[in-house]
Amino acid sequence: MNNRATPGAHDVDPRANRLLRALSDSELDRLRPGLEPVRLARSTELEAANEEVAFVYFPTSGVASIVAIDESGEYVDTAIIGREGMTGLPVFLGTDQSPVRTIVQVPLTGVRMAADTLGEEIVRGGTLVRLLQRHTQVVMVTMAQLILCNRIHRLDQRAARWLLQVDDRVDEQPFHVTQEFLAQMIGVQRPAVSVAMRKFKEAGLVNYSRGQISIADRDGLMSRACGCIKVIASETKRLEIVERAAADTQ
Repeated sequence: MNNRATPGAHDVDPRANRLLRALSDSELDRLRPGLEPVRLARSTELEAANEEVAFVYFPTSGVASIVAIDESGEYVDTAIIGREGMTGLPVFLGTDQSPVRTIVQVPLTGVRMAADTLGEEIVRGGTLVRLLQRHTQVVMVTMAQLILCNRIHRLDQRAARWLLQVDDRVDEQPFHVTQEFLAQMIGVQRPAVSVAMRKFKEAGLVNYSRGQISIADRDGLMSRACGCIKVIASETKRLEIVERAAADTQ
């Protein structure tokens, strides 16, 4: 996998990741020697199917996707990971690998930690483990919601939901996503996505050109999205409140 740190990655602030930001100064300082800054291009593979996970990634900007693959090589997005979370949940769950891939959707900045280092943190226990338990639940809820979404919601609703989820996790506009890639992520054919995107553009909701997409009217696009994005956001917010309450009792 071509996922080494790139020039300029040294200026990444780990606290831009919400999991790491929730740690105390002493906890984060203890972890810092094991955190390697990275800047990764779109389509970089972070985890291969059925191979041991070597690193977990804490994004600070950008998007990674957990994608399921069929026998023909076709794949579909099952969960999005951005600055709210961490890739590599098989390591946290003690299984080291899974039959799905994790790839970079939108160029990703963040820090990575060796799987063995995370394993040591799991044994140690503490705040990071508690945070990852809550993050795991959010990922599970996301996967369940996207099963429903892909089964019953219209293509344009799913496309709007996906674009909004990406927009929540990136710092720059426009972000680099091709319509072909969007079609793969929501499990449809490219021509159908092109029709939906043209309608969004004509309505003044998005702008796009040569693989660059920007959201011009977030509220308007939200009105076109299915309710899945609100369900996922609500669960994320609920667990953040639970975590803050737990931290206050420490």
